[in-house]
Amino acid sequence: MRFYKIFIIAWLLCCGLLVSCKQSQKTSIPSYPVHLVLNITAEYPHFVKENVCQTLTFTERKSQTDYIGYAGIVVSIGMDGNYHAHDMGCPHCLNRNEPVEIVGMYAKCPNCHEQYDLSYGYALPTKGISREPLRKYTATYSSLSGKLIITP
Repeated sequence: MRFYKIFIIAWLLCCGLLVSCKQSQKTSIPSYPVHLVLNITAEYPHFVKENVCQTLTFTERKSQTDYIGYAGIVVSIGMDGNYHAHDMGCPHCLNRNEPVEIVGMYAKCPNCHEQYDLSYGYALPTKGISREPLRKYTATYSSLSGKLIITP
């Protein structure tokens, strides 16, 4: 009986620690302003969640109220059917003037040739020398307004 009490207490402590821990993404990309509003319904009608494995890139501001981070923003629809957004700056090279190039669901750095997998929204390095994923931004979609909002 004592073993079960110890087991339950240990299990509750572990669960509590997991819930209280907040993971933060390590990134070398400097923090820059990010705010991008995409009217999916009007401007990008084919860029809907049902059409997985698509990307849009933004290396210039669309309007005066938009901010595109350090080197631009790549927005993707992952295999999970969700919108994801990442900075286009390679965290290994830190060259904001040469953003990663998007080839299918991969982002490739033109300098160090690292390849980042965008398929599931993590942008993890898969080939090359980088140890960090691309900087992740929050992508919030409102089905009522048909707008996708990208924020830090």
